[in-house]
This record gives sequence, structure tokens and C-alpha cells, in this order.
Amino acid sequence: MDIDTLQAEDIRLIFDIKVAFCALLIYDTLLQLDDEYLYIWKARPSIIKWLYLWTRYGTFVGAAAPLIHALVIRSTRCDALTSFTTAFSLFGIGVTFLILMIRTYTLYERSKRLLAFFALIWVAAAAATLWDGISWAHSFPQAESAQSSSCYLSTNTTSHFVLIASWGLLTVECTIFGLTVWKIHQKFSNPPRPRRELWRSLYRDGVWFYPAILPFTIAMLVCLYRAPSGLNEIFDTPVQVMHSILVCRLITHTRSVAAADAAQEARINQVFGHRSRTLSGASTAGSHYGKLSQSSESEEVLDIGPQPVGVQRV
Repeated sequence: MDIDTLQAEDIRLIFDIKVAFCALLIYDTLLQLDDEYLYIWKARPSIIKWLYLWTRYGTFVGAAAPLIHALVIRSTRCDALTSFTTAFSLFGIGVTFLILMIRTYTLYERSKRLLAFFALIWVAAAAATLWDGISWAHSFPQAESAQSSSCYLSTNTTSHFVLIASWGLLTVECTIFGLTVWKIHQKFSNPPRPRRELWRSLYRDGVWFYPAILPFTIAMLVCLYRAPSGLNEIFDTPVQVMHSILVCRLITHTRSVAAADAAQEARINQVFGHRSRTLSGASTAGSHYGKLSQSSESEEVLDIGPQPVGVQRV
């Protein structure tokens, strides 16, 4: 099989993968519309709300641009398109990491040391990626590509840039995951608590989303090292789309758990309040037992701003 045929098959394979994950992104967005309306659009403005909206809908731009280029805009140069889509994708993934950092920051009770650590690694990773990305973009030839779809094929400079960025992504993901697991371990080991409560906390705080994100970043690194030439960046779109889907689901999941806890506590308080009004001498006891404190790890996990009086946190 000649080189042109191999390139055509590589281009077709990557194109099909991009189409499949764009379809998955659209499908998940439709599935999440109800929760998104309840816990995002109806919520008061906050940094998490704006980051969520960017992560959810900005991903469509980065994922769809190469498809539009290949199908419609055949006059766009490959260097310009590749520079835009790669930079946009990395920025979008960086926003998802910012959400995870804020979440971890709240789990650690707004630790200033952790905040300084996150700020340091964020600035360092962004600066290194930006510097390498500018050098990579300037390395493209200034000639028009004969085939617009050949933008999907990788080059040595592309692999070098994506390799550095991918290792940075994996390092940050593992750091945040490790900090989250360590915090939960501390919470349930001192003093020791039943294992059932541990699993409940893992579910409530959405920790199981992390193991779902990590395999895609690892697969991207494996492809960069082991995949045939032309297929090194085959996991670019899957990584971007899955980060968007899983982080957005993490936000809606934790807020739905917190809302369910608040509704359950309100019902319990209502029952005890009714008993305190009907039973003689039970008002004090009803007031005491009615105000159950359900310590929800998810309650403040994704909203770091002050809560206005009279507004229920969701």
C-alpha cells in the first residue's frame, strides 16, 4: 500500500473519530439540559457558573472547527487552523482543570497554601505551554496545503508540542486526584468511620469522575509515543470532549446531591416543627432535633463565593 493511500486512511480514521466524539458531546449536552437548567442557569452568577458554560459550549468550537474546515472551508491554511484548534483545546482543558482546582481548594477549607500551590503550577504550566506553542506555530511552512484534510496529519514539531502539553495535563490531573483522595482518607481515618460512609462520600463528591478522566489523557500520551506517524494526535478530540463532559457532570452531580440534602433536611425540620407545635413541652426538643446538620462534602464544593441571604445553594 503506497504512502498516499495510508495517509488517506489515516485522515479518514481521525475524521470519523472527531465526528463520533462531536456526536457524543451533542448527545450528552441534550441529556444534561434538565440538570443544567436547574443547577446552572437558575443559580446565581458565580465563577463556577461561567467556567461551566465555557467548558460546556466552548468545546463545540474546538471540536467542530476541523470538521468544518475539512468539509466546507477548503481555503483555510493548515498552520492557521491547527494553531487555533490546538490552542483552543488546550485552553478549554485548562479551564476544566481550573474548575477541579477550585473544587479541591474548597475541600481543603480554602487553604491559602494550597491556593498558592495551585496558582504556581497553573502559571508555570500556562507559561511553558504558551512559550512552546508559539515556537511550534512559527515552525509551520507558510505555504498553502494542497489537501485541506492533511491538517490532521502530525509533524515532528506538533508531536513535540503536544507531548509537553500532555505530560503537563497528566501531572496536574494526578496531583488533583491525589490531593482529593488524601483529603477523604484523612477525613475517614481520624477518627475511623464505617466503610459505608466512605463509599457514600466518594459518590457524593463525585470522586469517581477522576478515574474516568485519567485514561483518556494516558491514552493520548501512549499514542504520542507508540502510534504510527499520522495518528499521533488521534486522541486530541476525545480528550477535549471527555474532559468537558465529565467535569460538567461533576458540577451538576455535586449540586444535585447538595440540593437533595437540603430538601431532605427541610422535610425533617418540617416534621419536627409540626411535632413541637402539637406536643406539650416539646418545642425545645423539636427545635433541637429538627436542625439536623447533614455535613455534605458537596455543599460548598463548587461555589466559593458568599451566598446571598434567602437564596438556597444548589
